[in-house]
Amino acid sequence: MMERRTQKQLVIGLIFVLLIASISYGLIDYFFLIEATCFDKVQNNSEEGIDCGLLACGVACEPAILPLNVLSQKLIEVRSGDYDFVAQINNPNSFFGTSRAKYTLDFGGVIPNRSGTFYILPGQTRFIIVNGIRSDSTLTSVSINITEVGWEKVEVFENINFPIQRKSYAVVDKNGVFSEFEAVVLNNSDFDFDKVEVGVILSDGDNNIVAANRTDIRTFLSRTERYFKVSWPVALSETARQDIEILTNVFENSNFIKRYGTQERFQKYY
Repeated sequence: MMERRTQKQLVIGLIFVLLIASISYGLIDYFFLIEATCFDKVQNNSEEGIDCGLLACGVACEPAILPLNVLSQKLIEVRSGDYDFVAQINNPNSFFGTSRAKYTLDFGGVIPNRSGTFYILPGQTRFIIVNGIRSDSTLTSVSINITEVGWEKVEVFENINFPIQRKSYAVVDKNGVFSEFEAVVLNNSDFDFDKVEVGVILSDGDNNIVAANRTDIRTFLSRTERYFKVSWPVALSETARQDIEILTNVFENSNFIKRYGTQERFQKYY
């Protein structure tokens, strides 16, 4: 009989201790723990991220920024000691782009590394083309390393495109054999651009890249056409596909020339 009474007292005591502990934890949490502040650039208490979270701050946290992807890269020997490089880069982020991503080309110590920059919009896939790589020694490999990305949030933007009106590819003999690609491109937007970049990638029937080149179009006025041509100092093998990539830096304020010569920020992107 005494054992049952003792057991009952122990159970009641345990319940009492748990109740006191719960009340004490609630008081400590209410009076002493740091609450979400949503403005101090620190992730506090119930914040799901830094100064964000629907319950804590009433603002959803933005998704993590993913790194740029190198989809492919290739070193092309144009002729002995003369190389071109082309890489395809993808930005997997829906709301973040960059006006200045830095990269380095590593040739394994055979020749000094090369560095450069590029821009890319949210969700965009683009080519990086580097011409005129010269080496007295045979280059067998190269790797592109993206070393720094200055991310910028782009919530709304208009899809600017430059339709190709006419294009042709030919091997010609002009005091030497050259492969030439030429085309006419239309600025189908309402803006005058200071600089538009043109990339041309030629591939064979097996979708292997055999050549890549680039050029610029300067002062490309709205609703006008411009001619461009790129060439290679060799007779290239038969090409089955020509990819023409025409881009302009929408992050660069001075790149947008308003009609009649005035300049303004391209507000549709910011």
